[in-house]
Amino acid sequence: MFIPKDLNDISEYPDMVRWFSPVVLAKTVNKVLASTLFGQYADRRLIHASLDKLEGDAILARCGDGKSFCDAEGTVWVDYVADLGDGFDSTYAIAYLIGKKEIEIEGAGKLPRAQCLVMGGDQVYPDASRDDYEKRMQRPYRFAFPNSLAEGAAHPPVFLIPGNHDWYDGLTLFLAKFCRGRPTSLGSWRAIQHRSYFATQLADNWWIWGYDSQLGEDIDKPQADFFAAVARQMPQGAKVILCAAVPSWLEAEMSAADATKRQAFYRGLDYVAIILRDECPGAKIPLVLSGDLHHYSRYTAEPAGTHFITAGGGGAFLHPTHHLPEAIKASWVKTAQTLALAKWKAKPESPEEEACYPARETSRALSWGNLGFVGKNWDFCLTLGALYWLTALMLLAWRGYGETGSELTIAIGMIGTPAFVLAALLYFLALTHYADIRPKRRKTLIGGLHALIHLAIAVAATGIFSPMLAPLRGLAGGEIWYFAALGIVMVAAGFVGGIVWGLYLLAISFLWGMHANDAFSAMRLGSYRHFLRLRIKGDELTIYPIGMDKAPCRSAWQFNPQYREGDQETPVIVPLKPLGERLIERSVRIDAGAVQPLREVAATAPSASAPAFGAAPSQT
Repeated sequence: MFIPKDLNDISEYPDMVRWFSPVVLAKTVNKVLASTLFGQYADRRLIHASLDKLEGDAILARCGDGKSFCDAEGTVWVDYVADLGDGFDSTYAIAYLIGKKEIEIEGAGKLPRAQCLVMGGDQVYPDASRDDYEKRMQRPYRFAFPNSLAEGAAHPPVFLIPGNHDWYDGLTLFLAKFCRGRPTSLGSWRAIQHRSYFATQLADNWWIWGYDSQLGEDIDKPQADFFAAVARQMPQGAKVILCAAVPSWLEAEMSAADATKRQAFYRGLDYVAIILRDECPGAKIPLVLSGDLHHYSRYTAEPAGTHFITAGGGGAFLHPTHHLPEAIKASWVKTAQTLALAKWKAKPESPEEEACYPARETSRALSWGNLGFVGKNWDFCLTLGALYWLTALMLLAWRGYGETGSELTIAIGMIGTPAFVLAALLYFLALTHYADIRPKRRKTLIGGLHALIHLAIAVAATGIFSPMLAPLRGLAGGEIWYFAALGIVMVAAGFVGGIVWGLYLLAISFLWGMHANDAFSAMRLGSYRHFLRLRIKGDELTIYPIGMDKAPCRSAWQFNPQYREGDQETPVIVPLKPLGERLIERSVRIDAGAVQPLREVAATAPSASAPAFGAAPSQT
């Protein structure tokens, strides 16, 4: 195994992704456009399925019988992690905890390493490149639980579903790395699946399904056929843990203004659940898991009893929680359900706390970090400055380069010119489109105000510095000196624009919980990382949500002096002090007997129109 020897070498051990870097922005936009435009016409799930023919008993055989997961007491342990592969420190910290033979948690005791690992989407950031997969995702997990071929070594299977970032290359590398149809090493974990979705039996009548909804909640026909074939062969009353790439219940509530648009977010989730409902009598889904949003939250469906958990804490930048709704009117199996944000008590006499991590007040306080936007995103400020310079050139081309006189007179003279009107229109369209704000009136108002401030900075800087630099035009080669000096001062003005941008993100995030992705990606917080350890025994599912308030910085790691090649119990890198892992909330116990079968959910709640089985909601 190749081990780069310098932990401070960020080319080998990357820092958190700089999301506001112009290079990253351009690369990501290019990938998003390509995958969005062509993904539905070149769906590799279809090609992969056509090469992986399955019929009859072979489908169920691939799901296993669950016996290999059970310990001597008939208990199964499963780990769930999502949204990993960002900064090395936060990703490796979680991988290190997952890979340990056991971890001891106050309030839970000693929890053994899981017999199965599930990765719930977005294995890598910022996109699915070979280099990023290797350094940001595969290397941390190989180092945390090194590969061993020794007799008796543990090789738990790892099952993965792709998120939107895995889809940015059309799913090419995800399929090549993790869906080869034969065991693929991820350290001592083994990726054994054949497709980008899976179904496997965990224990006596307990199953876990992970479906691939591509980029738009689309379920392809071979995938629907696969889950239908599995469901038909499952025993009655099967209990299924369902893994989704996107928490549609939250995305619908926070991203869509009307019921029709909200319903679109549930297409994939509802469709897979309906397959199970129709093909397996008495089937239940006690738990739905998802990543995509990089925080922890747990909702419970009333009256269905299903728990909906978002746990995207595998290493990516933190997402806020202070905008989470206390209750959601959701669609579940095409029926209306109320999802309530769960409450818990540390002790019987303790006050109730919400099941979210970080806590709302902590999340809101963290949003103030956008006051440091300029320091964290200086390269974005340079880009703003370049935009101001282009604006100045456009305004001066109409007004006249190098004009002397009063700064105020020159600035006012530029206002009302056709060049100013064009610049104002472009700024307004760009920043109102960018504004992730609802309702539309507020979006237009605040986006327009944001545009006006940036335009004012560009005009003011032009009016101030153009006459000051005008004497340069009288020197030899003065035109070049003038435009170069103007470029320098306008780029410097970009840092004023950066302050405005940070204040904008702070205000929108703090007041309304919107622009959450940009406000928190700008800060690149590696704190409040987490994963779930699940315990299944009999009809009871116990969830241990394990969190780590602060990921170690780079100087808090060292190469393990006890590391030996081929010894899976000696990780390559170890922390200098304990990581401080703890329970996010008290362990959550779900009695599967108290969860409504899917057919009863439809019978006891108001129903919306459901698509006929066999036609995917948006079929590719």
